[in-house]
Amino acid sequence: MSLELNSEGSNIGRPESKKKISANRISFISLMLGFLALWLAFFILYRTFPYLSSGSSVVYRAKIQREMNGEVFPEDTDLERILIFGDSKVLAGFVPDLFDNLASSDGIRLTSYNSGYPGLTTFVPELTGMIKHGQVPNVLLLTSPWKAGSQHFNPFKMVENDHDMAEDLFPFRYLIRDTFSFLITSREHGGPWRFYRECRDNVRKMVRDRGYYFISEQSHFTGNSLPDNFKLPSDQPDRIRSRNGDSEADELHELNQLIVQNGIHCYYVPSYLRQGEAAQPPAVDEAFAQLLRNHSKCNLLGPDYFIYPNKIFSDEAHLNPEGARIYTESLYQLLSSSLHRDR
Repeated sequence: MSLELNSEGSNIGRPESKKKISANRISFISLMLGFLALWLAFFILYRTFPYLSSGSSVVYRAKIQREMNGEVFPEDTDLERILIFGDSKVLAGFVPDLFDNLASSDGIRLTSYNSGYPGLTTFVPELTGMIKHGQVPNVLLLTSPWKAGSQHFNPFKMVENDHDMAEDLFPFRYLIRDTFSFLITSREHGGPWRFYRECRDNVRKMVRDRGYYFISEQSHFTGNSLPDNFKLPSDQPDRIRSRNGDSEADELHELNQLIVQNGIHCYYVPSYLRQGEAAQPPAVDEAFAQLLRNHSKCNLLGPDYFIYPNKIFSDEAHLNPEGARIYTESLYQLLSSSLHRDR
């Protein structure tokens, strides 16, 4: 009885069933091949026309490529190597050529590099990669605290950073959006081809300028200068913005190891804000200074930030070239005595 049910009541082994399974396999394979073809087409467009992406993405990729695979410091071992990390404020605010010239005028032989990233304050993984590549700084300048929290393995979380995974798998995921944005913006720059060359030339200039980049695409005011009465609803002129950090963070311990193992002198230096954006900070942030003394191998120089007038900003957050000159000179004045002492 059971044999009859097995042979008659089951579809296993019937020609129709085999055809259905085969059709499903073909459909699945066709779907995967179509997905692969689409991925490859977008990837080729992305690599062929890299300057269609948003300015921040192009700048970030160019900097990472240079720092992880190229040379940011010359081979001259007698030169002091200065490396500054930060977000786009550092990107548009620190001018290595000017910093080096100021040092040269004081008889200090050094070379500096701007490792500010647009929209990011990360620096420990990037510093690790640069050191592994042989680009080890003698002096490290930081403007933002390390990443908080533990990096220990979590079996319930497949990746530590979803954004990084998406960037690795689909680097072109914003290509359609960026292309439309590019075409719209190009009308103000003489057309798509002229604007494409302008974007390409700006990034090449950033590489030549050792990481400094004037963010002209966000400047919409005459002379790249904010009006004196410019303000935002988010401004808090009566509130001090203080830095803080997680003393138990894994990145802090990793940073300390990198500093000790490579003999790096590390300093936290000020960032900058517009006048009216926040209150004037104290000359020294005692709470952050105490945190560094107890848990970090870095020292603190100056306040948490400088307050600058609107006229030296090109947009609500970034300095114009005149502002970059002032900020670079301010950082040099803070650091100059330490450079003499470290030599």
